[in-house]
Amino acid sequence: MTANTADTDPQGHDALAHEIKRARPLLAAALDAVIVADLRGKVLEFNPAAERMFGVARDAALGRGVGELLVPQHLRAAHDEGIKRHMAGEPPRLLGRRIETEALHADGRRFPVELTVTEIERDGVRFLTAYLRDITDRKTAEAALRRSEARYSLAVRGSEDGIFEWDLESNSTYYSERLERIAGRSKRDLGPNLNAWQAFVHDDDKEIVRNAIRAMLQGDNDITMLEFRILRPDGSERWLRATAAIERDDLGRALRIAGSLGDITERKRSEAEIARQREALYQSEKLSAQGSLLASVAHELNNPLAIVLGQAQLLRDAVHNASQNTATTHAASQSASGLAERANRIAQAAERCGRIVRGFLALARQRRPEASSETAKPVYVETLLDEALSLLDYGLRSAGISLQRAQLDPLPALRGDADQLGQVLSNLLVNAQQALLERPEPRRLSVQTMLSLDRRWAEIVVADNGPGVKPELRRRIFEPFFTTKPEGSGTGIGLSVSLGIVEAHGGSLTVEDNQGGGACFTLRLPLPEHADEAAPEPIAAPESPAFAALPAGARLLVVDDDPEVAELLREILNQAGYGVDLARHGAEALERIATTDYAAILSDMRMPVLDGRGLLLRLQAERPELAQRLIFVSGDTLNLTGQAGNGEDRPVLEKPFNRQAVLNALAALRRG
Repeated sequence: MTANTADTDPQGHDALAHEIKRARPLLAAALDAVIVADLRGKVLEFNPAAERMFGVARDAALGRGVGELLVPQHLRAAHDEGIKRHMAGEPPRLLGRRIETEALHADGRRFPVELTVTEIERDGVRFLTAYLRDITDRKTAEAALRRSEARYSLAVRGSEDGIFEWDLESNSTYYSERLERIAGRSKRDLGPNLNAWQAFVHDDDKEIVRNAIRAMLQGDNDITMLEFRILRPDGSERWLRATAAIERDDLGRALRIAGSLGDITERKRSEAEIARQREALYQSEKLSAQGSLLASVAHELNNPLAIVLGQAQLLRDAVHNASQNTATTHAASQSASGLAERANRIAQAAERCGRIVRGFLALARQRRPEASSETAKPVYVETLLDEALSLLDYGLRSAGISLQRAQLDPLPALRGDADQLGQVLSNLLVNAQQALLERPEPRRLSVQTMLSLDRRWAEIVVADNGPGVKPELRRRIFEPFFTTKPEGSGTGIGLSVSLGIVEAHGGSLTVEDNQGGGACFTLRLPLPEHADEAAPEPIAAPESPAFAALPAGARLLVVDDDPEVAELLREILNQAGYGVDLARHGAEALERIATTDYAAILSDMRMPVLDGRGLLLRLQAERPELAQRLIFVSGDTLNLTGQAGNGEDRPVLEKPFNRQAVLNALAALRRG
């Protein structure tokens, strides 16, 4: 049997290359390493995950043999032999199977991988696709579990398990000293028979033990093995493994039950830790994917929102200017007033959408909180609550939840990370909303802000009339991956992360009963030194020409691949007295810069041909004075700091923007 390859069938090669090119975006997004090779083992495609896993660049991998590149020396002969057998048409041994093997990193180290190989045919050309996943962490965890089990086995061999015997005829019981030490009780305290153990078996396991004893006595089982928990006199909980057998006489009557008890607490803890680590890894990957999705959605929404908001404001200004015309009739003036009000409503709706999008981006940001005095910025609690409640407004109304909000004391500006603290408030409100869905109406949610009695703390109290939190669970709800929600409806990390953020800000987060039922969460954050009694409002930039520090009639360059956003910026800047040129991407911008002297540049980040970061780097190398006058315009500020080049702090115009935000960005550029 012969097989066409990319070399023997040029037409098939073109078809295969086309297929690979089409699939490249999907391969780039894959978390697992994906390698495409022909039947001889030559690499045809090598995705980014493979580059990271093996430390080999794609260009260096293409055309090289998989065995030479990625297979350890001791497995290479078997690999080459398998390739030969497959080329000769022998039945495949590995195709379609998931196996564990070793792979070779570029630095020479070997590491364990999970491998699946499939064969695909396109237009008569067959090729192989390998999917690889680095299982180093899993193998390490499994090795830890094996070591734990080995330690347990050695301990059992080195010291006897606890032994017991229950004589059913005399109803007397024997317990060994080892069993007494395991149970933490004397023979007398252990009771006259196995039924007496029910007194100190864990409540959740009583039925298991009772059923096991009943099954042996009734003849359903002659040998039984089970695991259960007991509570020792000091209150500690121990896991026991019991193995027991029953002896009967010739008539089948039960005579006695004998067996052993072993303490398996450490094994259970190891298993729970491994399960926790696996769950932590899974949740981390899931949250990372959700964060990327939120950032992408926010970016796509911000462009049209910027257009809606900007055009609404321009419409309002045009209507206002028309209404000031002395020749305008009274009826026309009233009509203009109505149009202006409609424009205001459109602008307000767009601004609300913008707050929701910013909330998405805040949730997507996964970084350490800026809580230190060096990096912390002013944080306005009421503003954070406005944004968090904007995200939940529809859900609260549709669920019939009434919101009561009260500001008992004016709060000064705090110092901290607004995104992270906003995430905390959102999490508390979402938890309250979900808890209220478990009870019938009326459903009430209250949010209060106040100063502590000693006026050293800002307090935010979120209370509901839901089912509340049981006293025994109040400490555990802040543990990672502990959740009281049904399976599939919560990760168990929200309150844990929230507590970490709050403590990083020097604050506290507690829960107690709400008066009248439900839960009451209290968030306390320290006030900065010399904090004003009244909360300062963010200072809005004046409507006057603070921006006019740029020369009158100065020429500006707007770089954006979205023509509607670019035209909107041009119209705003034209009305402010500036001349404006447009460019669709960084390369076109460089062509214009070569022939025209611009006072400033407003550039989008994501563009074809040459993006905003690429434009900045070119300007820093060729026109450093102009690079200092570049303003980034972006609807995706998730990673903007890392993209801006050389870690510089420069003005950023966030989408959606209004006219004043554009002028403020120019003013900030001038002040910088």
